[in-house]
Amino acid sequence: MRAPAPIRYAALLMLGADLAQAKELPGEDLFNLSLEQLFQVRVTSSTLTDQSLRTVPSSITVFTRKQIQQLGIRTLSELMNHVPGYQSYRTDAIFSTYASRSRRSEPGSREVLLMMDGQRLNHDIFGHAGDAESEIQLDNVERVEFIRGPGSAIYGANAFLGVVSITTATELNDAGASYGSHQQQRAALNASHAFANGLQTSIHVQDLSDEGERQTLYDSPTVSFTDTHQQFDGRSVYWRAHWRNAEGDDWALQARHVEQQVADGYHIGGLGDAYNQSNGRTSFLALNYAHVFNAQWQLNSRVYDSPYNFNPRWRNTGAPMILISRIEGRESGIENRLAWQQDTAQALLGLDYARNVVERIETSAWFPPAPPGTPANGIAIDDRKVGALYAQWQDALGQDFTYILGARKDDYTEGGGYTSPRLGLIWQANDANTLKLLYGEAFRAPTMNELGGTANLVQLGNPQLKPEISKTAELIWLHTGSQHSSSISLFDTEIVDIIVLDGNFPGHWINGGQQHMSGVEAEWQWFFADEWQLRTGLSHIFDSPASSNNGKNVKANPNAEQLFGVSLIYHQGDVTASLSGRYHGDSRDAYKIGVNPERYNTWGGYTLFDAHAHYQVTPAWQLFANVRNFGDRDYTQPAVQRAANIAGVPGLGREMEVGVRWTF
Repeated sequence: MRAPAPIRYAALLMLGADLAQAKELPGEDLFNLSLEQLFQVRVTSSTLTDQSLRTVPSSITVFTRKQIQQLGIRTLSELMNHVPGYQSYRTDAIFSTYASRSRRSEPGSREVLLMMDGQRLNHDIFGHAGDAESEIQLDNVERVEFIRGPGSAIYGANAFLGVVSITTATELNDAGASYGSHQQQRAALNASHAFANGLQTSIHVQDLSDEGERQTLYDSPTVSFTDTHQQFDGRSVYWRAHWRNAEGDDWALQARHVEQQVADGYHIGGLGDAYNQSNGRTSFLALNYAHVFNAQWQLNSRVYDSPYNFNPRWRNTGAPMILISRIEGRESGIENRLAWQQDTAQALLGLDYARNVVERIETSAWFPPAPPGTPANGIAIDDRKVGALYAQWQDALGQDFTYILGARKDDYTEGGGYTSPRLGLIWQANDANTLKLLYGEAFRAPTMNELGGTANLVQLGNPQLKPEISKTAELIWLHTGSQHSSSISLFDTEIVDIIVLDGNFPGHWINGGQQHMSGVEAEWQWFFADEWQLRTGLSHIFDSPASSNNGKNVKANPNAEQLFGVSLIYHQGDVTASLSGRYHGDSRDAYKIGVNPERYNTWGGYTLFDAHAHYQVTPAWQLFANVRNFGDRDYTQPAVQRAANIAGVPGLGREMEVGVRWTF
């Protein structure tokens, strides 16, 4: 039995006191950096080499730890709504869903690859990060890099329309606790220590509980409305160690474990109750090695193992039948990368191998009060391997131009493979203006469930599936003035061999149809006074996936095609405050319902405002407060799990939170 939340949080703070070591407090405040310095913030996710925002060959947005704290953002899903091209919202599934460039074909976000410190969080069984990673907390984050567009030339599958790379901090010593609306309680501890022999360790511990807002929700299995609230309980621990010997060899060990439980509220399309609930666990253990041969050559190797366990159960119909699933598996692999650099030229050669094993996927029917039925095996393909080889070359062309060439070939034992190329030309016209012309291809491999699923009542696997392919061209303009910076990205994407259901019952996955989409994304930052900063973002889809489905079975796009956000930040002395607003355009259900002429429910756009403030009481103690949706705006978001949900998913109302942070 778990201890009461206040006791757990007090224990975390006391543990921080025990681990405290004499250490200089963080000194550099990114708010005070010049625009030129901000543009020199290093990013690595696009090429696996250090790049600046000017030189990186991708459409990319970076949020640092300071910027995240200035906005009072707690989770990755919240942060996504501040990034042009990305959106995240609550659904009738277990988890929040998110999308890059307005395209997401299934409830799970399979088109975006999530990574943390080099570890893939997407699982091959379903393609997305899974139930246990539904709300990634940002208390220990150093920076988050958002790539819009293809990333398969480096990362392979799932880097289809975007990559989100999270880099965690290793030198933090702080602890925090907060209390908010609906009995939401949070606590987090970051502690680190450097030993005299060169060993450095860090640990992050977090605990969260939330009773959830009470709402009236539509339950499609019972065709009724019910008052309920979604309860969330999660915890995580992440330990890292790094050691460099006298010969210059770097060794690093990572161990992370996450658990989350969700009850009541929406759960796989129906409402949670005594029967509808879910819990998930996921972990990874990784050993990293780096060796510098000389000024030109470096070798990086990584070995990892990532087990997962998901246990959902849900009411399938209005009848008293409960479906129980037990899903267990692990993904393990080895990655090797050889890097070479001389003058302006850089080269990479990489070799990856991974094995994905489903140790158990069972589904049984339960008719209470009778005991659950005998579980049936839910998948025909339980072991899949993938090997990959990639290469990349970057160099200068004269004084003002740089270029990049790269390709990666992935070969799966089931589901085929693909070779993903990338090309890029970057022109730094002058100190203020940079133009980037990019082309890349990416793929999403069919998941193990899409290939071999056998126990789903409405979806059956197809071992003949091929990957779906995206081909993207981009033109990007970056401009820097004395007090402002801006970027504009134009993109055009064609998607072929889309993986969809064939429309029968039960449905079989097939490769059918194609989509075309194009749009513009823009960012603007303005430092208009010593204490004030304005940041805006805009996304607009010209030719959307919803209007370009050439395959009759391709679902409509449920995501908004117009997004706009603005954040005003004030910083003076010990006081920081921010006000953020975001507009989320019209969205629609993901499934045909045959009710209106368009055969979809369309939900109107909405605008939400959030506020944050924190006060540095002493160099070590900080008080903070957050208000989300402070206008208490009513709005509706699309249901993505059940076609029969004709009422949509109501958004969350006003939420308030107060907390304290201690740096030691």
